[in-house]
Amino acid sequence: MKKKILLFGPIGDFGGRELEAGFIASILSTKYDVDVCTTSVVSDQSQVFGFNKNQKVFSLNDLLCNDDFTIKTLSFLAYLKNRFRGSFRNYANNVVVKRYFKYDKKVNNILEELVKQYNAVLICANLSSNYITDIVSFSKKYNVKVVFRTTGQIKDIKFDYLGNVDLFIHHSTSNAGKLKLENYKIIDQCSFIEDKLLSLVNNNNNTNFLLLGRLSAEKGFEEAIDFFMRCKGEMDNLTIVGDGELKEKLQLKYASFPEIKFTGFIKSEDLDKIFSEIDCLIIPSLEESGPLVGIEAMVAAKSIISTKVGAMEERLQDTLNDFWFDINDYNSFERAFTRFKNLDYQFLNEISQSLRNKYKKVYSIESISIKYLKSIDKVLEA
Repeated sequence: MKKKILLFGPIGDFGGRELEAGFIASILSTKYDVDVCTTSVVSDQSQVFGFNKNQKVFSLNDLLCNDDFTIKTLSFLAYLKNRFRGSFRNYANNVVVKRYFKYDKKVNNILEELVKQYNAVLICANLSSNYITDIVSFSKKYNVKVVFRTTGQIKDIKFDYLGNVDLFIHHSTSNAGKLKLENYKIIDQCSFIEDKLLSLVNNNNNTNFLLLGRLSAEKGFEEAIDFFMRCKGEMDNLTIVGDGELKEKLQLKYASFPEIKFTGFIKSEDLDKIFSEIDCLIIPSLEESGPLVGIEAMVAAKSIISTKVGAMEERLQDTLNDFWFDINDYNSFERAFTRFKNLDYQFLNEISQSLRNKYKKVYSIESISIKYLKSIDKVLEA
């Protein structure tokens, strides 16, 4: 009989965590029975289903509604009040339930019963995400192995449960070093549209730039656009792909500039079309564990101008790509941007090839898949 693994975390519909959770579940499902439990709200449109449409996914609120008819009824009433938006189960944590029906205690009981059904729990979350202390505590109580795939940049390490985790999986050694624990593996990301991006032929120009990600303050997009506008050449263009709270503000601010183009959100499976049109990706993030877009640029053989965020320094080691800047320092961006603009076709081609070769050697789907399976195998055999 196959051993059972529960993948657990705040998994929603769209984002890097959703893609990564779906990918991990699909890889482990080749050998184990894998279920996904989210502490968040998820729909059938979630990217977690992008690798296996039949993946079993449920939420804590699903379990709560199944367990308690009163809460199920109150959830449906809240659903009616909100004009049938989403699923009625998404409203199980409404104000009435939380205030009068011991929501937190019921969830705690459900988590305990849930954990007992598995041989291992693989957490895909930030260290501070909801219910992590509980899920680790119950796993320890019932001798269930715990693997923690950290997402986001590690800051706070004052969590009592850390010593009860059997294995941490980090994107980079810089993130791992902040925990000062030795039970970890470095497993970075891979591109989920690898074949499409590997097939791209690089034009090796240096005029078309890209910002890709959520348009929010911590991503640094507002500063990066300002930097670009201050030092761009006459032929330079910037495409901005993504959605978020800053979208309307930025679109309004740059509405009269034809060199700035906003596309809105684009599905991950269609990003090859964007990468085929650009020459250089700009990563201005303040906080990331990855980011995934950096990996996608590498496999697409596109140059990268980046902050030293997340795993980017380790990824670009042993490549010819060396364009770094500080998001708080315009002059550092101008220097990196100008250096890139002054490169000739031949050297741009050498940079492109070095990035793609590094991806194929270290970050391919096959390589990352093997690392996950070996790591989980070892934990379950211990």
